[in-house]
Amino acid sequence: MTSTTHAASQASEPSEASEAGGDVQTIALEILTDEELSVLLPDQGVVVTPVLSAVPAAERDAVRRTAFRGLVARGIVDPPGQEAVTAALGAPAAVGDVALDLRVRNDVLSALTLRQSASAVVAVGRTTSSDQDFWYAHVVEDVVLLEEVGSDGLHRFALGHARDLAALLLGAVVHPEASDGTGEDVELAVAPDSEAPSELVERLGQAYLRADVLVVRREEGAALERPDLTGLFTGPRGSWSILARPGSQRAWAHAETLDSVRTRVAALAAGARS
Repeated sequence: MTSTTHAASQASEPSEASEAGGDVQTIALEILTDEELSVLLPDQGVVVTPVLSAVPAAERDAVRRTAFRGLVARGIVDPPGQEAVTAALGAPAAVGDVALDLRVRNDVLSALTLRQSASAVVAVGRTTSSDQDFWYAHVVEDVVLLEEVGSDGLHRFALGHARDLAALLLGAVVHPEASDGTGEDVELAVAPDSEAPSELVERLGQAYLRADVLVVRREEGAALERPDLTGLFTGPRGSWSILARPGSQRAWAHAETLDSVRTRVAALAAGARS
């Protein structure tokens, strides 16, 4: 792809998203690292941990102990007494070797509770010519917890209204200078040895921002279900989408107008809220 700027960061800021009707406000919350989240939450769900995942398994306990000390120093976690550690192990030990019942600061605890309680997660992987990051919207009834994850392993949280999800998602996945796309729809084979038409590859390569979007729903009593993948390619030279269904060997590429992109994004947001 071609880019003269970091389009992913331009496309969305965690504190504010823009729509034709005006600004949609969100409330910025705490910033946590991969390592800190691994101390606070045993299960990261669909959210990536780019820095921690690169740490060898044998070194992760040491990394998590350091992260725990950072949480204590920042006042996010109350330090457990040595009695709690001793009771858990039967002997003195370094915090981080054993799971402890942590007392987490209320605002962070509330955000983590929302994250774990989401009925649906809109998961977005964003790519420009120079960077990649990830954007998540955890939907809990009338509230949405936003989470941006950079390649530096920092998770930036913000709180918004679920009614604004379409506007927030639009700001996250569409380049601010996007224009209408041109060209015929193309059906693609997604087998490993297949190739897309060169004309389509050229058009997609002109996009400043690529956003791969999944709406992952959790039905009551069921595991997270992975649905269709929507790829959006947007920039000043046009907008296109690629739709792929799980288990299918085919995908469909469409030229998009700005209006059709808005409609497609609104449908994804509605699916997450339904």
